[in-house]
Parts: sequence; C-alpha cells; structure tokens
Amino acid sequence: MFPDRIAVEKKRMRRGKLKIFFGSCPGVGKTYAMLLAAHEQRTEGADIVVGIIETHRRTETEKLLEGLPYIPSLTISHRGIKLRELDLNAAKVRRPAILLVDELAHTNAPHMRHPKRWNDIDELLDAGIDVYTTLNVQHIESLSDVVAGTTGIWVKETVPDSVFDTAEDIVLVDINVDELLKRLHDGKVYIAPEVRASAMENFFKERNLIALREIALRRTAERVDAQMEDFNFQRGDPDFLPIAEKIMVCIGSDPLSAKLVRAAKRMATSLKAPWVAVYIENLRHYRLNKHSRQAAQQIGRMAERIGGKSVAIQGDNVVEEIIGYAKTNRITKIIIGKPIKPAWKTMLYGSLADKIIRKSDYIDVYVVTGEPKAEEPVIGKSDLIVFKPRLYVWSILTVAILTGFGIALGNVITPIDQALIYLTGVVFVAAKFGRGPSFLYSLLSVSCFNFFFIPPLYSFNVSDRSYWLTFVVMLITGFVITNQASRLRLQAIFSRKRERDTQTFYALTKELASIRSREDIAKAATKHIVEMLDVNVAVWLPDSGGQWQTIIGGLPQSSLVKEASVIRWCFNHGQIAGRHTGTMPSATGLYFPMIATSGTLGVMGIMATNPEREFSGDEMASLETCASLLASVLERANIADSAERSEVEAAREKLRTTLLSSVSHDLRTPLASITGASSTIMADIDQLPRETIRDLSRSINKEAERLSRIVTNLLEVTRLESGAVLLNKQPYFIEELIGSALARLEAVLSKHNVVPQSEEDLPLVLADGVLIEQVLVNLLENAARYTPEGSTITISAIRKNLSVLISVTDNGPGIPAGNEKKIFDKFTSIGQGEIPKGTGLGLAICAGIIKAHTGEIWAENRSQGGAGFYFTLPVADDVTKDMKVDGHG
Repeated sequence: MFPDRIAVEKKRMRRGKLKIFFGSCPGVGKTYAMLLAAHEQRTEGADIVVGIIETHRRTETEKLLEGLPYIPSLTISHRGIKLRELDLNAAKVRRPAILLVDELAHTNAPHMRHPKRWNDIDELLDAGIDVYTTLNVQHIESLSDVVAGTTGIWVKETVPDSVFDTAEDIVLVDINVDELLKRLHDGKVYIAPEVRASAMENFFKERNLIALREIALRRTAERVDAQMEDFNFQRGDPDFLPIAEKIMVCIGSDPLSAKLVRAAKRMATSLKAPWVAVYIENLRHYRLNKHSRQAAQQIGRMAERIGGKSVAIQGDNVVEEIIGYAKTNRITKIIIGKPIKPAWKTMLYGSLADKIIRKSDYIDVYVVTGEPKAEEPVIGKSDLIVFKPRLYVWSILTVAILTGFGIALGNVITPIDQALIYLTGVVFVAAKFGRGPSFLYSLLSVSCFNFFFIPPLYSFNVSDRSYWLTFVVMLITGFVITNQASRLRLQAIFSRKRERDTQTFYALTKELASIRSREDIAKAATKHIVEMLDVNVAVWLPDSGGQWQTIIGGLPQSSLVKEASVIRWCFNHGQIAGRHTGTMPSATGLYFPMIATSGTLGVMGIMATNPEREFSGDEMASLETCASLLASVLERANIADSAERSEVEAAREKLRTTLLSSVSHDLRTPLASITGASSTIMADIDQLPRETIRDLSRSINKEAERLSRIVTNLLEVTRLESGAVLLNKQPYFIEELIGSALARLEAVLSKHNVVPQSEEDLPLVLADGVLIEQVLVNLLENAARYTPEGSTITISAIRKNLSVLISVTDNGPGIPAGNEKKIFDKFTSIGQGEIPKGTGLGLAICAGIIKAHTGEIWAENRSQGGAGFYFTLPVADDVTKDMKVDGHG
C-alpha cells in the first residue's frame, strides 16, 4: 500500500496544480476573481502569465488585465469567423509558474491539437505548469441533465467530472440572485441590449438562478467532503466522521423490506442525500426457495427504480457485513427492520436491530417495526437442491457399510473408535449428498452405534449411562458438521454457477470486442444468451426517424401490436417490462432496456421456450448484465461510426478547401488574362493596330486552352476516382505512344534537349492508348515545367519481367526530399524558386490511370541529379509484333 502511495505522491508532485474558480452561471465574477488572485500572486513575486482571457468587453475585467504579462493568442479563421485560441506551444515554451486559462469547458476551433480546452490544460499540467481556470456548474458532465431539467436548456460543452474532482483547489465564486440580476440589468454581464433581454427571458429567470446556485453549492460541498475523505485516507484514519449524509437500508425477502425502501426514499428526499439498499447473501439466502429469492431481487430493483442503488454482499455474519459496508462507504444513517415476533424467539436468537445498534458507533440507526402477521420467507425448500431419493439411499448404505466395518473389526476397535468412524462418515455424506441425507445419517449412525456397539448389544437399552453423553455429542457434532458442510456445498453450487456466468460473460465480451457491425453484435450476444438460458432472443434499435428496426429475432404476428407497445414503453422509461414483471405482465416476452452512458439505445426481448417459465433473480440479473453489455458495445460502435463520419467530413472539408485554394489561382490567372485582353479589344478596337489585336486574340486563345486543360483535369480526376473510366485496352508499341506524346508537346519542349531511348524488340503493351499518351504528356510537361531551359529530358522504355518500364528523367533540381510519394496526391503541387505551383492534378491523373492498368508508378531523385518518374505497363499476352503490324496495316 505504501509504495502505491509513494508513486502517486511522486506523480502528483511532478504535475502542475489546477485551481478552478467555480460559479453557478455567467456573470457571478469568476474571471474577475481569478484576475484578482493573479495580481495577489504577482505581488508576492510569482511568475504568472495570461494564456487566454475572455473579457466579454466587461470594463472591470479588462482593467484587471493591465499589468499582467500575456502570451499572444492564436487567431483561427473558421467559416469566415475569426476565433481566438490558446497558443499551447508558446505557453509550454514560456513555461510560467502559473498560467491563466479562462473557460475550462471551451471547445477549440477545428484542426487544433485538442478538441477541448480542458485537454490543453491537462497537457499544461503534465508539463508541470500550474493553471488557474474558470467553470460554470452547468458544464460539469454529470450535472448537465440536472441543469437541463431545471432550466430547460441543454449545454453542449461539458467537462468530465474527473477533471473537476482532481483539481487541487476549488474557489466558489457566489453572489446572491438579486445582485446578479442587477448586474445583468446594468449591462455588466452582457453588453448588447438584445442579448441581455433574451437572457432575462430565458436562462436568467430567478427560479433558474436559485436552482443553479443550490446545485453549485451542493457540488462544492461534495467536493470538500471528498477532499476530507481523501485526506483521512492518506493519514490512514478510517474512523473519521463523514460530513455529507449517506443513507443505507437493509433489505431482505420479507414484505417489511418494501416498507423499509419507501422509508429510505422519503428520508433521502428530505435530506437530499444518496441512498443504497443492501442485501446480505448468507447461508439463509441459499436456503430460500426460488420465489423468496425473487422477492429479494424485486425489492432491490424497486430501490433502483425509485432513485436508489442496490447492492448484494456475500458474507456469513450479517451484522459484520452491514457495519463493514457502512463504515467503508461513509454511511451516516442505517435503516433496519424489526419484525414483531414472540418474546422467546427474541430471547433465544436475539434481534438483528439490537446487534447493529451495539456496533454502529457514530452511525445513526433507525428501526422500522414490521406488521404482526407478516409472512416469513419460506426456508428449507430451496430449488437449488432438488429432492433425490437415491441420495437418502446412499446415506443409509453408508451407515450400513461403516456399521459392517465396525462389526468386522469388533475385536480390534473400541466403541469410541467406532463413534469417530461414524463422525468421519457424516462429513462425507454432508459434503457429497447434502443437508437432508446427512441429517438422516446422523440419526441412523447414533441408533446403530447404540444397537450394535453399546452393551447390551443388539438392544436400544443402555447399561452405562455415560454413553448418553456420547450419543448427545455425536448428534450435536453430526448436526454441526451437517450445517457447515451443507452451507459450503450450497456456496460451491452458487460459486460454480457464477463461474459459468463469468466465463460466459468473458467469452461474450471477448467476442464483442472485435465486432463493429450491429447485426454481428446482436448475433454474438444472442448466441451466448441462448446457450446460457435456452431462450429466444430479439433485439430492436430505433432508426434516425424513430422507427423500430429488428436487428435479430422477431415477434409472433398474433401479438405484434401488444408486444410493440411494451417495447416502446420499455425504451421510453428505461425499465424492464413484460412477462412476470410489474409492467404489462401479460405480455409474451420479457423486455430489457439497453442503457448506455448516452441513454437508452434499444430493447432486448427474451421469449421463454416454455410459456410457464419464470426467470429466477439470478437469471434476471444475468439478462440485465447482457443487456447492459450489449448497450455498451453498441455505443462503442456508434462512437466509432460517428468518429469515422467526422473523419470523412473533416477530410471532405479539407479537400474542398484545398480544391478551392489550388484551383482558384489557376482559374483566376487565365480568366484575368482573357478578361483583360478582351476588354482592351472591345474598348479600343477602332484605334488598335491589327497586329496588336492579333496578339491579344492569340493570348485569349492560349489562356482559354489553359483553362480548358484545368477543367479537363478536374473532370478526369473525378472520373478516375468514381470508376467511371472504361479502359479500351489494345496491344500498342510503346514507341508509338511516346512519339505521339512528343509530337503534341513539340512547342512546350522546344527549349529543352529531349532524348528518346528504348530497347530493341520491346514487346507490345496492353493499354488504353489515349490514356497512356495522356500520362506521357503530363510527365513530359511536368519535366519541362520544373527544369530550366536547355536542360535534358530523357524518355526511355525497357523490358522488365512481364512488364515494360517507362521512365521520364531530367537533370533539373529534383524533388524536395520527403515528397516523392506525396506529389501523386490530389492538389499537391510543389513550387520551386520562381516557378509557381500548379493545380496538383496532373500527377494524380497519371497515378489513377496507371493504377487502372494494374501498373505501378513512382518518383525518385537520381543520384547524378534531377528527378525520375517511372511507371510500368503489362506486356500484351500472346501478341507479337507481326500481329500488331498485320492488325494496323
């Protein structure tokens, strides 16, 4: 334990400290209080720096910023709006002792390092920087629904409770409601009159402000109580008095338990305290019949249904378990029942309530008296141990065998030895055959001991009265051993059952961990549930329009309408419904809501193969666990799908931005030239010389062709990506395609030294001639664009296994290191020196065409200088040059 504390303490010492200025709503003065504290620290010589502060144009706040050093914030442009964000890198480089970062719950602009500001603060804390920040109560994740229920306004920006709970210091900034409303009216919260008026009509209603203030005060008190508990835990003091009220109610399977749960709910409501219903699974629990155990389970579910928590604890000593749980969980009040029973029973067995009161120490104990004629739970008819006559036969045979063994050794062993042999046998019978057969064995063994081994022999008369004590000791010892062995046997039965359930859940969890499809998730869960309980399973999920989709299984047509209404109720209320429950018990199926952290995701339906079957409490618990597990896996799949959609949307947005930024320049340049030349002709056509008009017209034509090429490239990329291009593959001489490309680019390549090379007797390639010629044109045009005039461009073709390798190389400046693969991406263009960037589509088109031909394309810098572009094309199978010549005349 101590090494763990030391490790935690070391980590805590290295990490920065977080101080949160906490308020009930905007305008209470959190930022103002934080800046005042900053000035106090600065006066004391602390290195304190402003990271980012939102003043909301409040004059008092802006004045407090004066004199504080600051880190310039980043300005991010998003959809035409300028956003200010914290410069995280600059803050870590500056590394002040304390950094002021306003609005902990703030959502960062897209493409920032972290999605939320609290992520930024967490990184700063890890870097050892102390942080001051601000937070409103409605932004705490666990309280967002409470605030929404109070104010009717949902808050999208939330902070995990763990961030709030791990802060070293919480400063509650609080003002009364009247003063806050006056500040709002005076324009000290919101400057704009229209915003102020809207706030007063909606969020800033007096009722809302009072409720928010109460929630903030309670959350702060909980935080202080948690700090106190942690402080005492670190000191190793488990007996300190808890401050916050926590209520525990002890329940069983008797009718009084329902009364106790309702009393606990009333007390918790009046104290506004959390409460828990505790059930102890001891030997008595194992001896209850199925209906009594189900009653205990139903009481636990009742507690959860009305706002409490239900806990089942295994243990032999009920009092010790109750007191131990209460002290461990800082319970302040225990509610216990005291059934009215005869005085002799109270004197003989004692009272559970009295025992708890004696050991309760600082915990208050409230005793609720039961009804005089309340029914006791049925004991001794447990469905776990089925009556089997053969077990009693084996018990009788065991007595007979041990008796025969003693008679055979009558001259060797004494009666006391035989008594010990009988006691050994009772251990075997109790462990092997159970409680009933072992009781029978104890009675028979004492009778046989008296009849066969105690003088006078073969008679039940006893000559020596001292043997009566032996008989009594044998009976008592036998009964004690029987009880203990029976208890252990029952516990072993439950342990084996729980082990099977654990193995089933483990196998289910392991299988679900690797599945993404909702249908596959439902199928995997259904398979394990069917194996575990032999039932029919169905799963329903609502679609985006609120219509139910059957993922697996289904409903009988005869009861479709009725069952559908049960499913809707189960989903809307988040509670179990259907057969043998308190809600619509006449339904065919039993329905479980699949509840995850984000809400109810769907409904799991269970249809028993035997219509009369009732599920036990343990089976209900297993089904609830399956539904919960299924919900968590489905939620994981939803989150993964959402993340994937967000990633696709982000990529689409990035592509759109890149397209606009890349294409706009290339479109604007020829359009500007065309517009300028045409406007000049139109304005001065009568005064301009014919030669000038001819030059301007030639310029218009040239720029129009350039514009056409850009649009063609865009369309070509779209067709290639969509798979709309149908290849017209024919056998071709690669030399012919190279020659056609060079002819098309004669003017472009006129100022370069072009060297075509190829091996003799190259095989034919199977290709779409038009598209491959376009690839060659793009590569040659690219080489001409990025090499100076007079440089050499070499285009060659050689045989390489079952392909022909075509290369376009130059002796220019080459490709910037690290961009050899990137240049084939869409809209990637690398300008060099004074050479402007292009659209970045030419090489992407080449890559798409070659990929469609099942070839490869790549680029690399040559060792002797310059760049080389290479691609392969498949050799035309079973085609010879003669066939090519014959085919083309």
